Amino acid sequence: MRPVRQAPEEQPRVLAARLYELHRETGKDEPYLERWPGDAELFGVLSFAQEHAGRLTGEPYREAAVLRVQLAEWLRLAADPYQLAALDDARTGGTSWKEMALVLRYLDRFGEPNPGSAVNLRKRLYVAVNGGPGDRRQPQVAHLIDQRATEARLAEARRITAGEARYADLDTVARALLKHYEAGEILADPDDDGFWWESLAEAVDDRRSASERANLLVYVRGVLRETQAYAKRSGQAPAATDQAGTALGHAAQLVDLDADG
Repeated sequence: MRPVRQAPEEQPRVLAARLYELHRETGKDEPYLERWPGDAELFGVLSFAQEHAGRLTGEPYREAAVLRVQLAEWLRLAADPYQLAALDDARTGGTSWKEMALVLRYLDRFGEPNPGSAVNLRKRLYVAVNGGPGDRRQPQVAHLIDQRATEARLAEARRITAGEARYADLDTVARALLKHYEAGEILADPDDDGFWWESLAEAVDDRRSASERANLLVYVRGVLRETQAYAKRSGQAPAATDQAGTALGHAAQLVDLDADG
């Protein structure tokens, strides 16, 4: 349960620029500064700053060393997606885990390649590239990431299936809500930017895929919650006519929302 190690707080270009400033402040017009790589050439900056580290002394020397540690960490993190892709491409091309272990110098005490270590490297990289902020970079976490992805796909499939089943009714009620809203028969907060209503108006005529049709529920629920919230705050009725009230109630039933808020 140790906390996840985060990336350095400062962005890499900031670190590179600070490194240059330390050398410039110490070296003044030293000729070597003319060869300093640009801030975008991060590995070049790290290599050059390491090469000329001895030109600094005291506190600048210490601060520059810390900056190089942070910059190296950023570069390591930036390389993770490329190494993961390279490993997967090598495997697709027919490279065995044993051969990969030999290339990576994962050897046991007898000097034999250890395929399991190469597999674990791939899992750690997979976590680093595809995991969330709270995922530790450990082989066993790779399975959890795949499990979450599977659960998310299944949840999305269920959402789309449910949306398709009631799309026709949702489309009808969405158009009815818009008609009553535009007629001024549904309560609206004058200080609100109308985001949900505008989104609903755009959505009803642009539902090409099953996923987009399922999203119509989100917009109907959004206008309902917005209307109910303002009705509570203002102490007013959410609908000015019986027809508008019926449309709101029907919509609430379709999206499983309490019509009374």
